[in-house]
Amino acid sequence: MDSVHCKSNQTRKYSSPIMPDVLIEVSGYTFHMHKALLANNSLYLRRLIQEHSDEENDVCAFKLDIPGGAATFKVIAKYFYGQNLELTSSNIIPVLCAAYLLDKTDNYTRKSLISQAERFLFKEIFPYWKETLEALISCEDILSHADEVDLVSACLVSLAYKVTTQKSQYPDWWFEDVCSLNLHLFKRFVKVLGAIGHDPANVSNAVIYYANGYDLGSDPNSSGVWSQEKRKLLEEMVYLLPTQKGATSTKLLLGMLSSSIMLNANMKCIEILEKKIGAQLEGGGLVMLLVTNSKDKCRQLGTGSIKRIIEHFVDEHYTIPV
Repeated sequence: MDSVHCKSNQTRKYSSPIMPDVLIEVSGYTFHMHKALLANNSLYLRRLIQEHSDEENDVCAFKLDIPGGAATFKVIAKYFYGQNLELTSSNIIPVLCAAYLLDKTDNYTRKSLISQAERFLFKEIFPYWKETLEALISCEDILSHADEVDLVSACLVSLAYKVTTQKSQYPDWWFEDVCSLNLHLFKRFVKVLGAIGHDPANVSNAVIYYANGYDLGSDPNSSGVWSQEKRKLLEEMVYLLPTQKGATSTKLLLGMLSSSIMLNANMKCIEILEKKIGAQLEGGGLVMLLVTNSKDKCRQLGTGSIKRIIEHFVDEHYTIPV
């Protein structure tokens, strides 16, 4: 159906007994297509063709900004020319975002671009963990488009319910997979887990697992300056920790506090950790705090931080009623 010429001008031509009469540039690729076919398939493209057509030139040309760029438009163009809609877990979100833009025809049918793409999403993507995760990752480059039509949220909710309901002897079976998400999407995923009531301890462990992938406690670079990216990531991880008392072990909180002090994290981050540690110190916890602080790994806590933790401990357990 189409013959692709990978020259410097990145041209794609679609065969037909009628010569192409519209040139559409998408992300540096030029698609040679036909006005009548495009107009019949997309009200949006029909309007663009009308705007860029004139009586002097038989061929009109314009640029098209579309979610997913040329790769997405190629899938849609093939569909317009009668081929099967080539959908995968990695392109379904860009194609569906583009479909909402292009497929605004008056005769919405089961064979329309939108309906076919939506059917694929709900039957072939959302029932499965791997496919849904891949679809969510594909949102990273078109985040504003996917958010506008609530596809990011749909993917996040689908994944969150799988984590909560799937039976497994390994509570951490999903940790490594979600670490493939960028920080923005990971934060949103953790918040969805909290909103649906997933086990706070499991959520906390996932946050720690994600943070450990960036080796936040490692030595500074050769210049002696701690990475700003690591500092920012650690702060974000602290903000993500569940609020429930005991959801994160005291030992892990102490490690994060030590790293926060070493990385010169902001006071809000340090205060959150100190309050969490102080609130859940029990029995021999104070002794553990002093012993831990004597070790090389956590020697950075300092007397000021220990004093504040003890104050939080006292406020939590020994407040005298007035």
